[in-house]
Amino acid sequence: MAIQASRNLHADGGFLELRGILSILSAKAMKNSAIINGINLKAPAFRPLVDGSSAFQRALAYARALPDVAEPVVLLSRALDLPTGVRAVVRETWTESDVISALAAETEGCDSALFFHADCPFLDLPLSLTMLENHRRYWADYTFADGYPYGVTPEILTRDAVLRLRALLGNGEAAPGRDMIFAIIRKDINSFDIETEISPVDMRLMRLSLTADTERNFLLLSRVVAAGGREARSACAILRDHQEIHRTLPAFYPVQIVERCPYACSYCPYPVFAGDVTTRTGFMPVERFRALVKKIAAFSGDAVIDISLWGDPGLHPQIVEIAEAALAEPGIELMIETSGVGWQPGTFERMKAALRRPPTWIVSLDAATETVYRALRGPGFAEAQKSAEQLLALFPGRVHVQAVRMKENEEDLEVFFKSWKSRTENVIVQKYDSFSRTLPDRQVADLSPLARFPCWHLKRDMAILLDGTVPLCREDLHAATRLGNAFEEDLSAIWDKAHDIHRAHVSGEYPGICAGCDEYYTYNF
Repeated sequence: MAIQASRNLHADGGFLELRGILSILSAKAMKNSAIINGINLKAPAFRPLVDGSSAFQRALAYARALPDVAEPVVLLSRALDLPTGVRAVVRETWTESDVISALAAETEGCDSALFFHADCPFLDLPLSLTMLENHRRYWADYTFADGYPYGVTPEILTRDAVLRLRALLGNGEAAPGRDMIFAIIRKDINSFDIETEISPVDMRLMRLSLTADTERNFLLLSRVVAAGGREARSACAILRDHQEIHRTLPAFYPVQIVERCPYACSYCPYPVFAGDVTTRTGFMPVERFRALVKKIAAFSGDAVIDISLWGDPGLHPQIVEIAEAALAEPGIELMIETSGVGWQPGTFERMKAALRRPPTWIVSLDAATETVYRALRGPGFAEAQKSAEQLLALFPGRVHVQAVRMKENEEDLEVFFKSWKSRTENVIVQKYDSFSRTLPDRQVADLSPLARFPCWHLKRDMAILLDGTVPLCREDLHAATRLGNAFEEDLSAIWDKAHDIHRAHVSGEYPGICAGCDEYYTYNF
């Protein structure tokens, strides 16, 4: 019924249907509150899209068009000029507890609260009214939409549901995220009556966000508006039928900062194409890396840099300075994937003291027993285990332990998982990668989707080798498709050189090494 209602609103004669819903809602004399989350808005939210209006202006216009709302309220981190009839609640810093308290205060005397973010330019009024009608008709506590890209609908709550959120919140000291409301409800989901508006086409797999919060999302918004997108229906149709526009800016940069590894893993292609990796001596100078990070930040705006592409970062002679250089840029997150072997004593503690923000760590262990570890990786089992324990203590919540699932360690994995799960929630079991059949097939099970889709890595990653070479991707072991040099060329020009290959993927064609690759469905950041 909810799906059909959504379709009727957008069919021919939709304005008559919309007027009918408005009449029903008004006749019930219900009172709504509209609370707009404008906390820590980023610069793209105020930047005009190609039609001249900003995402912030559009979100406020949507709020003012909602029925039975006396005065939309915007939660802000700093004072802004607002149109007449819109009120601000300003706090320099906000916690989850602060937001829930604001919701409770602003919903007093109201039947329903519509909660949404101020950087969403495609909030859809007819779709929202359908959700509001169903929310009331089915006596729901909480109503949300599913299957749409993020940013086209509000979350709707009753006053009672808002008050119950406070009881479930706990200390509420965390910064409020976009999924805050549902994350709190999920703690006791069976105590809430939930209504869901289902998209006619499930677009969750596309992982798209129609929000003006990053440069890549703003670029996507601009492309949708330029193609004629005005509301949820037209925007979704464009995103579905023109998937070439999904490739915006890289979000994940695997970077090689050192050539050496403590040993040659049996399932790694690096020794196959690089020879004896245990004796190699090359590394990226800190100043060169710092310049690269600045270049990445200027191009992508925000990104995750993984300094673990071929070679163990712990063997870089200035690894602390490398980490400092990465995290000096506000929009950059750092990921360090390591064997945990070969680190100089005291380095982890030095990093803890020196870094302004914690990196994300992945410690590759692969085994629960020394026998299996030695067969897969070589000596160093005790040292690797000790490093993982040290990091878990120094960087709580930021450390993952990882095992690659293969035929050789399949029987050992259950012990590995249970052992580490008792100490941390962050346990990764990674699929085996044959690097387009360069390595033997050690895969235990085929996890690939039934229908292939364009590669996530081609869409979101830019790999950079020690000398600045940018191959097509991490799987391009010999840089057969060389896109450019990150030290010498403009990153935008390098990125553009792979657009045609991405378009081929969108058309169902997979040239070169892509034909035999099954990493296309794995996703980093």
